[in-house]
Amino acid sequence: MAHDVHPDTNLGHLAVFIHDQEIAYEPQGGARETQIGLISGWLEGHLGELNNLIYAQFSGTNPSGLNLEEQAILTELYVSEYNRKSHRRVLRGIDGSDGNADFQVIREGDSMIQRSNKNLTAKSYHEAYLSSQERLKDLVHAYNLYGAKPSQVFGADAPATGQNSNLDGYYN
Repeated sequence: MAHDVHPDTNLGHLAVFIHDQEIAYEPQGGARETQIGLISGWLEGHLGELNNLIYAQFSGTNPSGLNLEEQAILTELYVSEYNRKSHRRVLRGIDGSDGNADFQVIREGDSMIQRSNKNLTAKSYHEAYLSSQERLKDLVHAYNLYGAKPSQVFGADAPATGQNSNLDGYYN
């Protein structure tokens, strides 16, 4: 199944950034393009979650007005979900539900094979997930506190048109 990458869209550029800077760097090729396509699709599919968090109305593969602040929040949403899924994947390996035999060290004569400790790996992913959730919470809080425009202004708070040219049309 081919995954469409939207290279000339806001979400396509953000997917490339997330892949190359946040998750992994792979040279040009099919695996990289597939991963970027998956990330781009995830971003588009989770615009509604972003909208709910910051009271916005983004949609489509090239949402207009998706500035750096909104991109940072959407990126952190993806990174958080990536860490959560990675944590669950490692946990499935620990309890044996993934079908692979679990071992730490195998020795035979002078040879030794040692696998990474899945418990430490799971703990690391969980800590990364919690850290990402905290960062997401901080980004959303800061955005809603400093960046959001009120949806309705009424009464003495509402500036009269012509009273201040900087505010004319701001609340529309």
